[in-house]
Amino acid sequence: MNASATPRRRRKRSLVTPIALTVGLLALISLTIQGADPGLTLALLGAVVVVVGSCHLLFPGSRFFTIGLANFVGIYAIIFEFFVEAHFAKLPAYLLGLGFVLPLAAFLAGVVIRRAGIRAIVHGRPQGPTRRDLRRFGRAFGWVLPLGVVGAATFLLTPETSQPVVRDAFVAAMGFISFIVLLVSYDVVVLLLETGLLFEEFFEQVAGLAEPAFAFFTFYSLLVIIFAALYTVVDRFAPLNQFMIGGMPQRIGFAESLYFSVVTLSTVGYGDIVPVGSFIRLVVAAEVIVGMLLLLFGFNAIFSYSSSRRPPER
Repeated sequence: MNASATPRRRRKRSLVTPIALTVGLLALISLTIQGADPGLTLALLGAVVVVVGSCHLLFPGSRFFTIGLANFVGIYAIIFEFFVEAHFAKLPAYLLGLGFVLPLAAFLAGVVIRRAGIRAIVHGRPQGPTRRDLRRFGRAFGWVLPLGVVGAATFLLTPETSQPVVRDAFVAAMGFISFIVLLVSYDVVVLLLETGLLFEEFFEQVAGLAEPAFAFFTFYSLLVIIFAALYTVVDRFAPLNQFMIGGMPQRIGFAESLYFSVVTLSTVGYGDIVPVGSFIRLVVAAEVIVGMLLLLFGFNAIFSYSSSRRPPER
């Protein structure tokens, strides 16, 4: 009993984590739609939980599949927001929420209808690198052209267009988009599954950079503190103010020195704090040179470390 319960708990955790990440991402996007209308926000988050959760249960496996799906839905939400603000901002929230949900429902319906074929591809995929099917890739993005035509057609609407016409145009556009999504949902899911594998390989490589990245960050922080202390000490004991802050010459505090040291070492240089003394300018120039060298050789050392620990290919 305990042995059978353990896989269920693991599966539940593997489902909750990607859904939480997905909802967090889409919640941020939803706050920009129609002034964070509560109806649209609930429709977006509810639809995302249903779609992502259903796809994860239908095709359990890598969490990166659901992350890729979240990104896909996020792009759709941004495009939807753009067209709503441009042409359909005066439509009622319930209609906008329904229009947003329709393509997601069509996507889920297409996935459920073709789930057997998708599972066959998932379980039948050979291990190791495989040759990508460019025809499938093309079909997965075949919806871009017709949807681009629909989006361009919405610019025929003007501020003088009557609201009934705008409403009918919105319903027709979202209905057509839903139909296209239903047709291509199979290829989109297969593409996302393959993309999930690539994401997994990428994050495994990134995880191997944790140790050298921490060492780099430690040395970087040490340099920031050293130069910040130099700026504070020189400015404190110099007869004249060495910095202009906010356009006014004044003494610099250690907190401001830390901020200035960070932007200088990273070679950003916002210009809100400006060195004016001759000696302090030499110190700033030295930090800029050190920062460039640190970034150049530091990143090279990190990737060299990663390459040396990478297992040889068979």
